[in-house]
Amino acid sequence: MKKCILTLLALLLLFTLGAIAEEERAVFESGDYAYALLPDGTAEIVNYNNRDVTELIIPDQIDGYSVTSIGDEAFAYCSLTSVTIPDSITSIGDGAFCACDWLPSITIPDSVTYIGDRVFMYCYNLSSVTIPDSVTSIGDAAFLNCHGLTSITIPDSVTYIGDRAFHYCDFLTSVTIPDSVTYIGEEAFEECESLASVTIPDSVTSIGNNAFTRCFSLTSVTIPDSVTSIGINPFTACSSLCQIAISPDHPVYTVIDNVLFEKAENKLICYPMGLENNAYSIPPGVRIIGDYAFAYCTSLTSVTIPDSVTSIGDYAFAYCTSLASVTIPDSVTSIGDWGVFSGCRNLAFTVGRDSYAKDYAEQNNINYSYPDALD
Repeated sequence: MKKCILTLLALLLLFTLGAIAEEERAVFESGDYAYALLPDGTAEIVNYNNRDVTELIIPDQIDGYSVTSIGDEAFAYCSLTSVTIPDSITSIGDGAFCACDWLPSITIPDSVTYIGDRVFMYCYNLSSVTIPDSVTSIGDAAFLNCHGLTSITIPDSVTYIGDRAFHYCDFLTSVTIPDSVTYIGEEAFEECESLASVTIPDSVTSIGNNAFTRCFSLTSVTIPDSVTSIGINPFTACSSLCQIAISPDHPVYTVIDNVLFEKAENKLICYPMGLENNAYSIPPGVRIIGDYAFAYCTSLTSVTIPDSVTSIGDYAFAYCTSLASVTIPDSVTSIGDWGVFSGCRNLAFTVGRDSYAKDYAEQNNINYSYPDALD
């Protein structure tokens, strides 16, 4: 409930800011349309005044002006069941069709080069989208909560998939990412619970934080050599993931026993949730346990951390509900501020007598013991 309220407040703020921006330029009325003139003498639709309309053909001209742009939130919350966008449109603004709950499909014409953020966010029944080759980027949260989407083809022209672009498209089973894409945004496919397979092409250089979090059906993933930046565990809570494949010659990352590491910082990024091991010993030489590295790994009952580790990140072991024993060496001098062991109800540490981990355990009411039983 709290999350929903915050989301609604955020949307209200966005719409309010949009309205303020519109006051700074002349807006004209023509039938149900409100429009403004752009510097090139063409028109942008800034609002549609009939939110109850179900079928709509957007005109290519208004009052003799060519319509080239659909403005931010112009058709948001309309009751549309069908809409036709004319070939004159080159730009679709932020949130243009946001929360058009009943819209089942849409074809974006070849003239469009820009699709803004949140364009189809909360279009719950949107099941079919045609994205033309003219589009070069998919904006942040563009298809967030489009539960009707089962598949989508991203054209070769797209180089950028924005943050949360397909977040919570929970019936999306497959997605084709073309060789043109260089960036997969933060939480881009988070909570795509039905996504069973994804191919990351050789063009991708960056995978954002939590990009595939809670993709429960994802069983394996291959990371190409082109990827030089991976954010916070992109595969957090992928309950079926048991295989991460990577070239042995990858310049930045390595996989040991299906666990993903970053080489330069000797950092453990992802222990896949689908691994069914009860115990795990982190390899010697690892210095950092990254944020969310083991989060939701419910099969683990014990983890041994080597004395090379100095830092444990936020939520690193969050909701490892079976985790009963963690050995933390004296070398650890930093444990994250947020939820590192949240939900680990039966947890006990093995720590050094005067260690940072002992102090942390006392401050956080975690049971602990010393390595030597005589202590």
